[in-house]
Amino acid sequence: MGDLPATCPLLEIACFDEQSAILAASAGADRIELCRDYASGGLSPDTAVLDNLKAKLTIPVYVMIRPHADTFCYKASDFEKMKETLITLRSHGADGFVFGVLKPLNQETDQSPSLQVDVPRNKELVELAGSLPCTFHRAFDLISESTWQDALADIMECGFASLLTNGGPSGTNAIDCVDKLAVLVDWKLNQIANSQRFDQKFPEIIVGGGVRSSNISRLHKATAASVFHSAALPTPVEGVSAVEVMGMKAQLSVQKALE
Repeated sequence: MGDLPATCPLLEIACFDEQSAILAASAGADRIELCRDYASGGLSPDTAVLDNLKAKLTIPVYVMIRPHADTFCYKASDFEKMKETLITLRSHGADGFVFGVLKPLNQETDQSPSLQVDVPRNKELVELAGSLPCTFHRAFDLISESTWQDALADIMECGFASLLTNGGPSGTNAIDCVDKLAVLVDWKLNQIANSQRFDQKFPEIIVGGGVRSSNISRLHKATAASVFHSAALPTPVEGVSAVEVMGMKAQLSVQKALE
């Protein structure tokens, strides 16, 4: 496959082992999100796997910082573990980090509280990452749409470079939420247009959640997003499909050529 235009949307592939990451890269992925344990939705990867990939790949490898799959509202011990993991993976050559820390909105009065971005904790992790970019992951999809504006402002305040979301409630797919995803992309564009500061950075909206070669063209056309995220799994048992990765890259290239 020939080189794609520089402005072609970026394709990030979530990989849960070394072999999948190498396969995704060889098939044309622009970036790897490295984690482990697909069944839990992704946890922090092992340093040995990151070491091996950094020795073999030239594309960026972002790593998940997630100690367990129980909740995104972490205990103090969990948060300390997240900081330690980030520092360790940074020292092993990670190119970026993926995490998201939430907290209850009304902890004292709600039995099942609404959730919001935990600004101090996320900001601390972003600062530990230094100059390396951080993505706020799909913990965002647990936040009520009625508080999105506040959540987006919080994510921007924390210094995140990007936001990964399916554009709707957790458990839904991006293709079912294209209107909301388009709103999020427009939010970013409007923030840029209205900003009075040339140094202000706004988080890139990454479209994820059931993204496949069968729907990525529709998602790109409807949202105009510049980054797409997929596990490229025909079935969880099979692992990353090179055919899926190549198919998504080809579809994004065609869509860009038609613009």
